[in-house]
Amino acid sequence: MANDSEYKLDTGPLESNVLTGQLTHRSQDIWEGNVNMILNTRREDGNFWKLIEKYPIHPRVLEVIRLSGLYGVYKSNRPAIDRSLITALVERWRPETHTFHFRTGEATITLQDVEVLYGLPVNGDPLLGNEMIRTIEDWQNICQKLLGFVPSREDFKTNFIKVAAFNSHMLSQPYFSNMATQDMVNQKATCFMFWMIAGMMMADTSGGYLKLMYLPMLEDVDKIGSYSWGSATLAYLYHFLCKASQSTQNEIAEFLPLLQIWAWERVTVLRPQIVAHRDARTICHVGLPRGPHATRWFAHLSWTNTTKHVLKVYRDALDSMIEDQFIWEPYSDDLIESLPLYCHAGRDIWRVRVPIFCWDVVEVHLPDRVMRQFGLQQAIPTPFPFDSNHFRHDHRGRPNTNWELEHAHWLSFWNQRLQYSCDAPPVLLKIGAAETFCGC
Repeated sequence: MANDSEYKLDTGPLESNVLTGQLTHRSQDIWEGNVNMILNTRREDGNFWKLIEKYPIHPRVLEVIRLSGLYGVYKSNRPAIDRSLITALVERWRPETHTFHFRTGEATITLQDVEVLYGLPVNGDPLLGNEMIRTIEDWQNICQKLLGFVPSREDFKTNFIKVAAFNSHMLSQPYFSNMATQDMVNQKATCFMFWMIAGMMMADTSGGYLKLMYLPMLEDVDKIGSYSWGSATLAYLYHFLCKASQSTQNEIAEFLPLLQIWAWERVTVLRPQIVAHRDARTICHVGLPRGPHATRWFAHLSWTNTTKHVLKVYRDALDSMIEDQFIWEPYSDDLIESLPLYCHAGRDIWRVRVPIFCWDVVEVHLPDRVMRQFGLQQAIPTPFPFDSNHFRHDHRGRPNTNWELEHAHWLSFWNQRLQYSCDAPPVLLKIGAAETFCGC
């Protein structure tokens, strides 16, 4: 009888021409017995939600935030992040395809999800800028002009500002006069918008700091709404998913509520049950729209039929998931039409196969790998000419870089994005899991 040591399970992938990074992927660690690593999650928005709960944002300020395109983030509130759930999803994320590899097939977060769930505009100018070297005095002047206060030198760390200093300023002036000038309104709105951008939508792993490079982009309040905040948020989320999927990583940042609520919308074995909706911020001011689809999860939740905070249970649920437990199309046409216009204004580009940007970050949006999420038949996708190690590059050591010029080659795809919209015949019959394409 052969010795047991002669047998070894081939963990895959069976073909390595698609999933080229398996040896450094965290799923390899699981096969090798390292099963207990739960990712730390980073976000800097806790004090933001406490602040606006105690001191609601003035309607004049909210109107500026609405015009900026960030209103949906404010209306959606802050769900408690389940680190185990996030970890289980990251273990199935593949940087080579920008998709989660489930038993039911590949799936991913798309521009449609970003706009429907959070109302972030997707069709606009890419979020690119000139990363200039600035002194602390430069940043103090910018803060005074755009935010209405001057942080002390000790509140800065290179191109970052302490969240604590920012929070102290906001608490020092919690009330807002009806007689305030428009400049004062704009400054207050910029404070909230900058915190939402740097502390939530593009949160990083710096811990206790907000990245200042986004602040100059808020100088012209009439231009803020022209940016594709949705594609920038998605690019940054892709970037951190790719990084966190590596076996050497122990943390993840970015807009994790988007990731968690995306999973709740689509994976029935992961979602809690909505018991009752909460009342906070559900009342709309006159002239302001209601919140985006993600607001339905700002509710009293029950985990009677599922679990929370248990990584092994989440892994087992995903390992055994069957076709009926994944919802390919959670947003019906009727549901989309019932949402405020800002939640589907960019639907013409929901299926574009193009690079997406957030300053130094360039990722690629690949809806052609998940066409069933749009009710269309899935074909075998063609590769996109992109470096599978793209997420290892960042802006460190790249001062005074004009990212619009740096990304000129990829930017041409975005500028002609409507030409790269993917299409396919509609799904007529339910497709079994065995018939789906998966690049595993």
